[in-house]
Amino acid sequence: MKHVSIGEFVERVQTWSPQKEGGSSSFQYIDIGAVSQIEKTITEVPTVRASEAPSRARQIVRAGDILVSTVRPNLNAVAVVPDDLDGATASTGFTVLRPNERKLSGSFLFHWVRSPAFIAEMTKLATGQSYPAVSDKIVKTSKILFLPLDQQKRIAGILDQADALRRFRTSALDKLNTLGQAVFHETFGDPASNPKGWPMGVIGDLLKEAKYGSSGKANSEGRGLPMLRMGNVTYDGRIDLSDLKHVELSDKEFDKYTTRPGDLLFNRTNSKELVGKTAVVTRTEPMAIAGYLVRGRANARGNTHYISGYLNSTHGKTVLRNMCKNIVGMANINATEFQSIPIAIPPVELQRSYAEKLGALRAEEAQFQASLGIASTLFSSLQHRAFRGEL
Repeated sequence: MKHVSIGEFVERVQTWSPQKEGGSSSFQYIDIGAVSQIEKTITEVPTVRASEAPSRARQIVRAGDILVSTVRPNLNAVAVVPDDLDGATASTGFTVLRPNERKLSGSFLFHWVRSPAFIAEMTKLATGQSYPAVSDKIVKTSKILFLPLDQQKRIAGILDQADALRRFRTSALDKLNTLGQAVFHETFGDPASNPKGWPMGVIGDLLKEAKYGSSGKANSEGRGLPMLRMGNVTYDGRIDLSDLKHVELSDKEFDKYTTRPGDLLFNRTNSKELVGKTAVVTRTEPMAIAGYLVRGRANARGNTHYISGYLNSTHGKTVLRNMCKNIVGMANINATEFQSIPIAIPPVELQRSYAEKLGALRAEEAQFQASLGIASTLFSSLQHRAFRGEL
């Protein structure tokens, strides 16, 4: 298979000096920060007066141009210029690739500069430890598979479809992720105003115990039980098991520091923005909990999913922030303070009904997550095969 340098099939881009040539005019300025590294699209683009233009505002772009950030290439900030930004000015922090459409499909080229192979190549060639970057020349000397134009378009079409499937499933999962709070509000009303008039109490009224986790030293060798640390509780109220350490507990410590399904985990020490992260354990296998977590178990009046839903609500987050607003550095909400947080106390049957609805929603999310994983794997596989000439 023949490979050619990108630079052989791209056209020259016009540049200008806004401060010298722009007079009193204004223009749309695309800076590196305007490109979403995840979505691979251009987001917010300000209008800038020519007299106040940044020195890097130089390159006049057209719709269909491909922007490749030369700074921190491992982050892969790349995007296609949309129609509404035709004639905008881009930072010199981008390599602007304007494909000669008689020889190189823009969509085919865009898929190449998003590919793992291209990212790895640019990352390897970047220089500068604190601000790694590549030059325009390095980007343009990257070699792309040379194919007839119709084959390029066919392959780009396959990749477009696979990417669209992945994006659709990502979007569906994002929407599902927001439904938990909607179900909470539908069931209990807005906790900020308590429109359903539930009697008020404190979190401790719904718990039979609230205990600190273990101060035992965690290990990375897999000895003992998996240990949940504050990083394993996410800001949106989930438990992330992707980065686990382990800890060895004695028989005496086992019941004291391990989890059961339904246990509430409250992150008592963190930055003031993150302190109070809360989630409920659903895994049946016991796990140890670290000392920066409080383990709560519900009494006959409460349900931990309800408490977690409250603390993860917008109002709950505000309550937690206000408890720490005067703190400098790491914040701490101890077990006593945690149990003293005001909360509405609806009937326990309603709390349990909410927990069941939430469980069904989480099960559906897990299915979507699995299908998203399959779609992402398919897209990655097709990317790999496409530029090896196997599609």
